[in-house]
Amino acid sequence: MIKIVACAVLCAFVLIYLKSVNSEFFSIATLGVGVIIIALGIDYLTETVSFIQKIIDSSGINAKYFSVILKITGIAYIVEFGAGIVEDLGLKSVADKLVFIGKAAIFTAAIPIIYAVFELLIGLIQ
Repeated sequence: MIKIVACAVLCAFVLIYLKSVNSEFFSIATLGVGVIIIALGIDYLTETVSFIQKIIDSSGINAKYFSVILKITGIAYIVEFGAGIVEDLGLKSVADKLVFIGKAAIFTAAIPIIYAVFELLIGLIQ
């Protein structure tokens, strides 16, 4: 984790310098830095997903719900990442719209879980 933080801080200094010297490349460099940081942190993500998969396998929970939760989490992180970059570029209104569409996508992805909860409630009522 120290390597990721050090890389982020170093890249932030480079971006600040690049913004003042040559703002044309600032946008591309910002996106590149984001990709580099995510690439460095991908091991943490795969470790977490692997651990949760072991818990799901041992608990007997339906694996399709795990995949839905993983998809929802992925959408949230990707939208947050994209909105952060767009907002850093000074386009807050576009970032807000991206977040709105991300929320709609999360709701759409959550429909199978919502349906399962309704089925459970109906089963309890009957």
